Amino acid sequence: MKQLVLLICLLCSARAFTQDQSTCTDTMQIKSLILNEDRSVVIIKSKLVSPGDSVGFLYLIDGEFAIYRAQYMKDHFGDSLSNWIVVGIVNTDRRRDLLYVNGAAQFLDFITQELVPAVEKDYKIKQRILYGHSFGGSFAIYAMLRKPGNFDGYIASSPTPIMDLVQKESYLQMDSTCKDQVSFYFSCGSRDMKQVSKWSRNLSDNLSGLNFNKLDWQYQVLKGMDHNNSDVAALVNGLRFLKR
Repeated sequence: MKQLVLLICLLCSARAFTQDQSTCTDTMQIKSLILNEDRSVVIIKSKLVSPGDSVGFLYLIDGEFAIYRAQYMKDHFGDSLSNWIVVGIVNTDRRRDLLYVNGAAQFLDFITQELVPAVEKDYKIKQRILYGHSFGGSFAIYAMLRKPGNFDGYIASSPTPIMDLVQKESYLQMDSTCKDQVSFYFSCGSRDMKQVSKWSRNLSDNLSGLNFNKLDWQYQVLKGMDHNNSDVAALVNGLRFLKR
């Protein structure tokens, strides 16, 4: 019942997003054998995109906010993102799926083994990016360290908690095993939670002293923003860095 109400709300929100008639928003149900549950995803794309096209895929953790974040992207990038498809992964148990001390490994397997093949099967893939905010930001970093080759770029907005994800050795090991270039953007607001600011800064300090062959990274402090409103600025700035 809860998921049904959520999907109705998402579809109602989509009406405002698609008023310009250039974008379509759909929902997809995926029966996950890995998670042993049905999962809902929101798919947002230009009506000009057709099966067989070469497109980029942007996967958004916390898919409840996918429409709002996609609209913000459209306001800033306009038609330059018309050949991108946004996939919002709607939550069922956020703490279970996103915290690396809980069930993040299974959730990552769901994304890479079940979700990605299901939504990308009709397209040629030019780039694949994973974005997350807060717990989602922590998950994005975890996903990069655990399976770096599954995405070309990772955006971690105000990631928390990341105390165990700032170790230099983890990034050096990841870099040594990467076959292709991996881009990594992370940020926090200048008025963010103290823990988020502290550990993001620690991660930046640790990475600054290392030489990487495959990992290209950038850290930003978003001036005047806090934990609750830094998400879309991080998304836009992260895409600019990854797409440059």
